[in-house]
Amino acid sequence: MPDTQPPGTDNNLNRASNPSPNKGQQQPKIQEYFGEPMKEIDIRELFNVLNRRKYGIIFFLIISVALAWLFHKAEEPAYYAESIMLIDNPFGNNPVDAALGTTGESDAKAVKKDVELLTSMPITQLAVRELLKTTKRDSLEFFGKRQYRSSFDDLITLVSPFSDKRSAQTMNLNGPEYPDDFIRINAMKLSVRIKVDPVRETSLIKVSVASPFQDEAVYLTNTLCNAYKNADINRKSEKYKQSSTFIAEMLHNQQKFVAQTDSTLSRYMESNKMYENSGNVGQLLSKVTEIESKVNELKTESRITQNSLDFLQSKLTEADRILSTRIAKTVNAKLSAILEDIKNQQKQYVQLIAEKGVDDADTRNKKQQLDAAQSRYENLSRSQIAGEINYTGRTKKYSFDLIAEKLETERKLNLLSNSAIEYEKLKQGYEARVNLLPKKQQDYAKLQRDRDVAGKTYTFLKEKLDESRILLGSEVGNVSIIGSAFRPFFPANSSPLKSMLIGLLIGGVMASIYTLISEFLDDSIKDEISLKNQGFTVLSQIPYVTNTPDGSKATLGNYIKETDQLSTDQRNTVPLITDRLSSWYAESFRTLRTAISYCSIDNPIRSLIISGVSIAEGKSSVCTNLGMALALNGRRVIIIDCDLRLASQHNIFKIKREVGLTDYLYSDLKTIDDSFIKSTHVANLSVITAGKKIPNPNEFLSSQKMQDLILYLETKFDLVLIDSPPLFLSDAAQLAQTVDGILIAARLNHTPRKPLKDLADDHLIFSNIIGVALIGSLKNSYGYGKYGHHKYGYGNRGNYYGQN
Repeated sequence: MPDTQPPGTDNNLNRASNPSPNKGQQQPKIQEYFGEPMKEIDIRELFNVLNRRKYGIIFFLIISVALAWLFHKAEEPAYYAESIMLIDNPFGNNPVDAALGTTGESDAKAVKKDVELLTSMPITQLAVRELLKTTKRDSLEFFGKRQYRSSFDDLITLVSPFSDKRSAQTMNLNGPEYPDDFIRINAMKLSVRIKVDPVRETSLIKVSVASPFQDEAVYLTNTLCNAYKNADINRKSEKYKQSSTFIAEMLHNQQKFVAQTDSTLSRYMESNKMYENSGNVGQLLSKVTEIESKVNELKTESRITQNSLDFLQSKLTEADRILSTRIAKTVNAKLSAILEDIKNQQKQYVQLIAEKGVDDADTRNKKQQLDAAQSRYENLSRSQIAGEINYTGRTKKYSFDLIAEKLETERKLNLLSNSAIEYEKLKQGYEARVNLLPKKQQDYAKLQRDRDVAGKTYTFLKEKLDESRILLGSEVGNVSIIGSAFRPFFPANSSPLKSMLIGLLIGGVMASIYTLISEFLDDSIKDEISLKNQGFTVLSQIPYVTNTPDGSKATLGNYIKETDQLSTDQRNTVPLITDRLSSWYAESFRTLRTAISYCSIDNPIRSLIISGVSIAEGKSSVCTNLGMALALNGRRVIIIDCDLRLASQHNIFKIKREVGLTDYLYSDLKTIDDSFIKSTHVANLSVITAGKKIPNPNEFLSSQKMQDLILYLETKFDLVLIDSPPLFLSDAAQLAQTVDGILIAARLNHTPRKPLKDLADDHLIFSNIIGVALIGSLKNSYGYGKYGHHKYGYGNRGNYYGQN
């Protein structure tokens, strides 16, 4: 068959096509494989790795996505029914915060406390108790009375009749009392399902409770919100309840005192025949009564306020009391100037009342100024209290409200005390004027004053009691439900796309780990591109033959063992191109023969090493069949078996190992004679076998006599082929500098990449390499199947010579 230039044997083959005529000199290095485009080579190598491991990568991706889909089908959905709650912050919304632009910040800090409290055990226990009070408890999945079954569960039940059939809990929930452990366990269970999200820079929070059933999610969310709202109302109402009780008791005592003073005055009037005061005495008595009534009202309100303060104090822990005392000192220190101004204005107002009366214009103006100063003090005090409490950040929502309310009550009590002191001074002035009256008239005026003051105090207490009861009845707390939960449409945790994407991501990670481990454990070359990226040129792709005509196994390179280790039947299992010249196998060696001839046109190669970088690559078979292909083309070829450790050429050609190379090198002959050169069954092809086994092949192959032998044979033959040991041995390194070129035999899925890379980095040897004969199960890159098999019909597909 005529030689043709196959694909791949382009000008790149000429990188070693001009060997130096002087043996042992380094040939020029080709810069195109070691220059700038190394980054591009690395990117190509990355794609090559992905291409090599594509089936494993696809496997992991498919498995991960499939498992993600199964998990999605088996996962219990979590429907969150969302409710909107408004949290009123009475200590954060004031003109000072509005002016400073900190209203939203104060609201956010207060709402944060509600977020924590909604998931706390006290509130969840209240919600569980509310759930247990209704008849709907017997149909709630929360209590195990209803079971969710996914489509995956139904599939398992259908496929396997022995699958586990879960049943709902059968605990009796009809009892009037429930164990505390049962309440706590379900409260913890509910707490896990609660999700609370504050709306940024507002007093709104979104509350939702998860359930695998949409209607139950709505019911659980609304029950929790109502429980929290009622708990807030009850906490707020508790103060008004005790305040009403305290005022009612004071009213009852005041009623007795009114009756007592009225009886005393009546007896005095009967005994002294005095029934009224007239003139200036009557006017004086009216003013004294008015002032003393005001004093009693201030003192009564102070007692009520003090009672509320004592109640709040009892609700605080010792740490909260210490914190409130410290905050009070800080706030009072900052507002001391304003408080002093209020005291002065209060004093001036009382003096104007004494001098000009309540209805005078100056008195009214001073009253307006006093009210403005007190309002300013109140706003600043509330702002400072809220700021100090938020700054600490250590109190819970309940303590937050109590401490703030306690400090507000102390502020109110302080103002009442100041007012009472000033009115007490005014009262003493009027009493001094009353004491100037005659004894009988003075006693009558005091008794009448006591009765009128007691009556007005009674009326004031009655108003306070009514006011307290109104507050108790109208208390709605600081929590408002502005949007009840509605039926959710989609579960929050069950998105098919999300599950698939997560599965794809996990599959990608697993595929990456698989690729890294595979590349680490299997460093063998997988394709032609791996060699090209390292700077090698593939001269021919040789099919990997697995079956011989007689059914025995054969692989290129299996003749690396010693002759003694092979049986007679095994010694001819290496495929030879002469067995069937029309096979793909034979065509691949003709391609190799043509590629080698193109490597050096001006200076033909006269000697060539066939070697590799590891054992069992098939270099000996390549050497033999290449020699046959050259000989069949009319060239005189001789093969020298220099693999003295694992010689195989004598087995391939069925000739004796002795007399051979070692015998000649050990002899005293200066020139080799025909007794060492053995003919073969192929015309123009001779072979020098390895000869006797020797312990030091390195010294023999590096000897001057060996170099002289190669030079001599180059004059007698057209081409000298040297079956060399692998290049990682010093034997081959010694021969590499003696010949015109080196042909590397590499086997797919066997030859490691790292030794090849190391070989490419060794410029001394790499410059003499003409290319690679790649062995492996390849597709018909050069059309071997059609040309050598299908067209001419040699044998059945898959036989010894035609298997792909």
